[in-house]
Amino acid sequence: MKKMDFRTERILHAYVDNELEPQAKSHLLIQLENDERIRARACELQRTKEWIKFSFEGEAAQTRSLPGIQWRLRHTSPFYIAASLVIVLIAFGAGWSGHSLTENVTPQGLVLDTANTAAPHVILHISDSDETRFNKVLERTDQLLRQYGSNGVQVEVVANAGGLDFMRTASSKHIDSIRRMIAEHDNVRFIACSRGLSKLRKLGLNATVIDGVDAHEPAADHLIERLTEGWTYIRI
Repeated sequence: MKKMDFRTERILHAYVDNELEPQAKSHLLIQLENDERIRARACELQRTKEWIKFSFEGEAAQTRSLPGIQWRLRHTSPFYIAASLVIVLIAFGAGWSGHSLTENVTPQGLVLDTANTAAPHVILHISDSDETRFNKVLERTDQLLRQYGSNGVQVEVVANAGGLDFMRTASSKHIDSIRRMIAEHDNVRFIACSRGLSKLRKLGLNATVIDGVDAHEPAADHLIERLTEGWTYIRI
């Protein structure tokens, strides 16, 4: 892809940050309709913004000054380093191998998008405590398993933030459905963010997850790992 000129790049950054004046936004929307290259770059920047928000969700910035970059590198967690590298890769288009898809992508589209791998690998991500959304997650998971199980499909449902409500025994209305899927299919995993569960415990809430749900790592770490492996990503 030809390098985007600096002025257009600045306008696109302002657009994804919702900082454009109405007239400038109107002009850009016309460009987006007619220029596939600009449209693709806008989508890329929006994805970067979402990953930044997600990767550092709930993390508080340090208020004290640090003595130098070597000290910072020694005391920075692997999670921050990994997240930062992913953000750089997305921002500069350096061979990102995953897919960021919207919730209305069909299962047929998923298989086509992952046709270059040995088998389709799909992550469904939910971060909202929204029954309608989680019902869509379960429907999509069941559909993928039924239609493409013989093709070796692997499906993971990853929950963090509000989505943890569906993985906890104290709050989920879908305990039987999740247990059934786990029992009937060895190619599906339900994963609850360990960092989010830890925060719930600190608040005095019950963080016990449904039997069979994996709760051993932060959601961000897992998603970053899977996306770098080429898994198809859908945020519901």
